[in-house]
Amino acid sequence: MAEPLSNRDIADLFLGVAARMEILGEDKFRVLAYRRAGEAIADLPMPLADYRARQALEEIPGIGKTIAEKIATILDTGRLPLADQLRAQVPDGVVDLLRVPDLGPSRAARLYRELGIASLDDLRAAVEAGKLKDLKGFGAKSEERVRAGLTALVDSERRVLLSQALAAAEGLIAALRQACPVASQIAYTGSLRRARPTIGDLDLLAAADDTTAVTGAFIALPQAARVLGHGDVKASVLLHNGMRADLLVVTPRRWGSALQHFTGSREHNIHFRELAKARGYTFSEQGFARDDGTLIECAAEEQVYATLGLPWIPPELRENAGELEAAAAGRLPVLVEQHDVRADLHMHSRWSDGRASIAEMAAAAEARGHQYIAITDHSAYLGVTGGMDVARLREQAAEVAAVNASFERRGSPFRVLHGVEVDITPDGELALPDEALAPLDLVIASLHVSLRQPREQVTARLLRAINNPHVDVIGHPTGRILNHRPGADLDMEAIFTAAASRGTLLEINSGPDRLDLDAGHVRRALELGVNLTINSDAHHPNDLAWQHLGVLTARRGWASAARIVNTWPLDRLLAWLRGRGPAALGS
Repeated sequence: MAEPLSNRDIADLFLGVAARMEILGEDKFRVLAYRRAGEAIADLPMPLADYRARQALEEIPGIGKTIAEKIATILDTGRLPLADQLRAQVPDGVVDLLRVPDLGPSRAARLYRELGIASLDDLRAAVEAGKLKDLKGFGAKSEERVRAGLTALVDSERRVLLSQALAAAEGLIAALRQACPVASQIAYTGSLRRARPTIGDLDLLAAADDTTAVTGAFIALPQAARVLGHGDVKASVLLHNGMRADLLVVTPRRWGSALQHFTGSREHNIHFRELAKARGYTFSEQGFARDDGTLIECAAEEQVYATLGLPWIPPELRENAGELEAAAAGRLPVLVEQHDVRADLHMHSRWSDGRASIAEMAAAAEARGHQYIAITDHSAYLGVTGGMDVARLREQAAEVAAVNASFERRGSPFRVLHGVEVDITPDGELALPDEALAPLDLVIASLHVSLRQPREQVTARLLRAINNPHVDVIGHPTGRILNHRPGADLDMEAIFTAAASRGTLLEINSGPDRLDLDAGHVRRALELGVNLTINSDAHHPNDLAWQHLGVLTARRGWASAARIVNTWPLDRLLAWLRGRGPAALGS
């Protein structure tokens, strides 16, 4: 008897339908409906069959009556007839082409139709044979981008975004705590605990005297689609979302040493063990072994570092990038925390491509504990529906004023700043004139197009925006999309030096597929004197929660709250913005 389909399997069916429809050029709203359904299903913590049994399929966001009926068909038969029909027109291998960065559906369709490329292997062979550069609309530069995209695809295989991994791990931990109260401690470890931007498998650690009870409860969790291995202290499962999760259970008295060991990184642990060896210890997940065979067991992670005379080192710093030396010298930074953040300075409303009103975004931000926000809808350059031009910015200013007046009437100090996210055009101009930008509280300038320009050219575009006296922030500076496309080939030293000199802020964009600036750039920017802002880039009130991903990225970059301007009170931020404005900059 065939195993039931996991949520990931069913999600892939709907995502495959959406991809094939897109390649065939079908109605974009149908494409969007199937894609949203697939994405919603992939994120569900429980099997779809459970939702169906509770008659709750249509309660899932993105699932309407038609999609719910198709889910029922899949659960009953293991098949989706529409998917079979579309697969006959567009083979699986052609859909795989969409995974290559910068290769969209229309180009994938042309490669299949004109060159017979029906798989990633076919595409690699065609690139090596130089066949793409002669195809109309491609050329030599496009062929090289496809070659680079194929390399990037290999690097990103089986890695999911930090946000997805966090949600899955937190759900597993909550479920395991409920199912097995004998576990005194449960945590995720590895690269997830260090908050790397993409994650492979999930690694969980638990502490309990009855280790078998914990592993048994783990493999029985509803999130588990398939058991891959099960023993007294270890267990592995394949989750419904397609990720693998591994659990190790240790005794409580060894919790701290195991947590440190399995958090990593490998390089941090090697250096740590060298320090232990210099003091006469051999360190492992069991603790510190002395030469006489006795063992120092560490029930708390702080004890692990204290044994070597060190303060506890936050997991986000454990990349062997000077953190052990800083700890020994008493120079570890006090890292920014989510509760330090008072504001969110990059978000969108229905005035452009957002899905809520200004008032709704403001109310959601206030409910999250923020003291102020900036509404920064897109300029019209990108063709975004309702994008902001000079006239619409004036109209929007009146609505921002009305929202602020409503807060004042009920005695709330919450404030909405009026801003814009203006595009940096391919020739380095801003997509809005200076006279439109001058009255705004905050201006974000961002690269969205022509990211593959040569290094000198794309860097010059960003430098020109930094030097514009009306630009306060550079949004998602490199323009990268995780697992999809690399960022622009920028001279980051030049960018950081100019931003520090002009007082222009650089953004840590918290969008789950951006996290841009990355941690390495954050640290270097801080070293060169740049101040930063951590923003959600929210398009819906729910997206405001993304900001914590940016906080984790800032922590990985050794950032303290003092250097993140949206941890400042509003009056300080406004005074600082005025102080670095056109007059102060000699414009």
